[in-house]
Amino acid sequence: MNNEQPITIKISEFEGPLDLLLHLIRQNKMDIYDIPIAAITKQYLDYLHSMQALQLDIAGDYLVMAATLMTIKSRYLLPQAPADDEDIEEDEDPRDSLVAELLAYKVYQEAAGELRVKEQARRQHFTREAMLMPAELPTPQLTSGITVADLQAAFRQLVAKRRRAQPLTKTVTADPVTIETRMKQVRQRLVTEPEGVDFATLFTPSASDDMLVTTFMAVLELTKQAQVTLLQTAQLGPIHLYLRQDETHDEH
Repeated sequence: MNNEQPITIKISEFEGPLDLLLHLIRQNKMDIYDIPIAAITKQYLDYLHSMQALQLDIAGDYLVMAATLMTIKSRYLLPQAPADDEDIEEDEDPRDSLVAELLAYKVYQEAAGELRVKEQARRQHFTREAMLMPAELPTPQLTSGITVADLQAAFRQLVAKRRRAQPLTKTVTADPVTIETRMKQVRQRLVTEPEGVDFATLFTPSASDDMLVTTFMAVLELTKQAQVTLLQTAQLGPIHLYLRQDETHDEH
């Protein structure tokens, strides 16, 4: 190129030979897919010479890249063999491997830049340290040896099963049902089904995520208030709900 500019670069600005090459390509507005190898080699060697003039050590990878550039340049100076008309194949461009390395390095460099931006943004947020649960907070005691963790495990399995069965798109509608309303609905079903209700059947396939959570919280609250009895006959088996006998009498 005729508009080559003298190199005035701080050595600390570069992390390696590929970083330097990318800088030279951008500075001279070169096409990374069609690098003028003679011009880029001259500027690269001028940079190394400037380092030597300053009596600075040159890392080995810079010298390896210099040798690579000169090898590619020498291949362009060799006479080209005449192409065979019967079997014309485009010769491999000696710059291809260098271009591939530069493109890969450019991708990582841009990704690193995006991560630095996100890191700066994250520094503007402060996370509150985790707080211990107050010792005086009562823990709901479930019947028949069932714990809150058992109910949570059953709920997670139910949600995971629904996620696999549901289509990729769906229409989201609001469920204006409070926990208190859902508690009444669950109680009414238990009254009509005194033989017990499977925990999973409380969650209809068409229910929204909000309705799932509301139903789960309603079951927890009914259990905490000792209005229902929970029974699990086998470890990790289905959980059944029953209305307590005294509650059944109260309904009648």
